[in-house]
Amino acid sequence: MKETRGMKLGLCAVAAMSLVAATVVHASPDSDAAAGWKVGVARVNITPQKPIWMAGYGNRNHESEGVWQDIWAKALAFEDKDGHVGVIVTLDICAIAGGLSNEIRDRLEREYGLKRDQIIINTSHTHSGPQMVGAIDHIFPNLTEANIARINEYTDRFKDEMVALVGRALAARKPSKVLTGQGIVRFAVNRRRNKEGRLTSTTELRGPNDHAVPVIKVVDECGKTTAILFGYACHNTTVGTYFICGDYAGYAQYEVERMHPGVTAMYFQGCGSDQNPLPRRKCPNFSKVVQYGRELAAAVDQVLTEEMVEREPTLVTKYVEVELALQAPPSREEIEKTAKGDVDGPNKGDRVGWAKKVLKMADASGKLPETYPYPVEYWQIGSLKLFALGGETMSGYSVALKKRFGDDTVVMGYSNDVMSYIPTPEAWDEGGYEVTLAHYVFGLPAPWTHDVTDRILNAAYKLAE
Repeated sequence: MKETRGMKLGLCAVAAMSLVAATVVHASPDSDAAAGWKVGVARVNITPQKPIWMAGYGNRNHESEGVWQDIWAKALAFEDKDGHVGVIVTLDICAIAGGLSNEIRDRLEREYGLKRDQIIINTSHTHSGPQMVGAIDHIFPNLTEANIARINEYTDRFKDEMVALVGRALAARKPSKVLTGQGIVRFAVNRRRNKEGRLTSTTELRGPNDHAVPVIKVVDECGKTTAILFGYACHNTTVGTYFICGDYAGYAQYEVERMHPGVTAMYFQGCGSDQNPLPRRKCPNFSKVVQYGRELAAAVDQVLTEEMVEREPTLVTKYVEVELALQAPPSREEIEKTAKGDVDGPNKGDRVGWAKKVLKMADASGKLPETYPYPVEYWQIGSLKLFALGGETMSGYSVALKKRFGDDTVVMGYSNDVMSYIPTPEAWDEGGYEVTLAHYVFGLPAPWTHDVTDRILNAAYKLAE
């Protein structure tokens, strides 16, 4: 029997009533909703319950002192009209190492049958979150056994929570519509081209950026918005205190949920490794976190008031790991010398920790790796193209993909594995920390070769063919 509009409204009214009613109503198999999307959303609070070492800034010298705002992991599970499934997980953490990501994704495959191409794990890159196992952890030489034990305990619990989270999102799937739109906000400033301390109201800002705010809205069959996924390309480095929080991205999610009660707001980090929120850091009362969070939330809310594009219930997911080449590393003799602290120049502490880590790597496998498996993922949601790139990706990658596929293309960075900065050709010409020194911080044996941009973009182009 074909459902009428009136019947649908009736079912929605029943669903909104008290849960005392025990009747289960099944939609007719030939209803409009049965042939569309099914989407589920879930969330879990991942705020550390104990003091813990914090990620992001190498100059921190003790554990967290408290919590300014809770941090979250959230999952959005899509199923298209043909039953193909994909899950996006957003995390209010600084970074996820490849080993930890692989372990979680392997468990998701064993428990739910999800392949690599069906999972996107995006980290917000807040520098006010907990330190995780394997993620830029060698830059803290003074960690005690107690510090390490708490990091290990938190990470072990985190793995279990991620698997359970995805399971709940999959179980929550229900008939829905998926709509997309795009806004804009401009607090991100290219940090490589503009000296932070010299900015004034009349400064002419230089350098590439991506100020877009892509928004994906999920609406159930009753017309209720259940989830809002949005992103921005900018470091979450507004503050550098010892208090746990999601930085501007965490506050923006809170603000969107405040404006839209009952909605789960999810933030993803774009290609913002060369962008900072400016001004920043000189705000111990978190005033700039609130300001930037509200600006971003207002941009999202503006998109929601405008006409959005409803996407057809078709989902395409593809994934590849590109072997990015590394330059030749120093000799073992040089690395051993560095490990003993005999080193001059910038980032001395990072370089000592790097040398010790690299030596362990070489001893474990007999040689140092010459390449690194870099994850490139592509989804097509209806006609919307979405790319998820690994590492700390610079804005030039988003700009290049949008030039090729259109301004409404969605590009995530910091996805599935955050192994180092991913420079552009322009950055190679300029040099600087992200190009010549980042491998010390991330623990790679050497910098990338200069062809990484072509390898990554060509892989992305091929997936989108």
